[in-house]
Amino acid sequence: MWSAVVRCICALIAVVLLVVAFVGSEGLSDNSIESAMLPPCSVEQGLPLIQDDEVTCYWGMSMEIVNLPSEVDQAEVSVEITWMKSGVWIGVAEASEAAKCTEKDEYYECEKSSVNLIAGGEGADGQFTWKASSGEYRFVAGGEDVQTLQQFDVEWTYEASLPKTTAWPLVIAGVLFGLAAVLGWQRVFNRVIDFF
Repeated sequence: MWSAVVRCICALIAVVLLVVAFVGSEGLSDNSIESAMLPPCSVEQGLPLIQDDEVTCYWGMSMEIVNLPSEVDQAEVSVEITWMKSGVWIGVAEASEAAKCTEKDEYYECEKSSVNLIAGGEGADGQFTWKASSGEYRFVAGGEDVQTLQQFDVEWTYEASLPKTTAWPLVIAGVLFGLAAVLGWQRVFNRVIDFF
């Protein structure tokens, strides 16, 4: 009786390991289009005849935190971010960088260059690819100095897959559990010992 239960559990574990290995090596992907917005610039009125108004523009940081668990480090995760509007950019910063910014209604307002970006930024010309790892992140938007509020669409696509160094051990473990389900642990153990 006990042997049959152990074999059923081994079979279940084998199926799960093999499915995870094969689905993980094939990868998962998704995409969507989000709306991003640059915060408005502030204008300090100068002398009216000289028109020396001082315009100060900011970067905008999202309120939402993207939390990537430690399991992400076991996979190869690539996020491609693209946008069509010229004169603007998107970047990725650690969520803790929000401490350098001022909280507004629906975003954080950050002084230019006050936030350390880990991907994207001013040098990104309409797109960048972020090799994601575990942690908490926020998206940052910036652009040319203009006084109007700018809204633009941002498309993101992610692909996640298990590297072969992770997938193959799962396959081997799945096969061993499968053999244990069919033959029993004692026979599998004896055959492995005889093999080596």
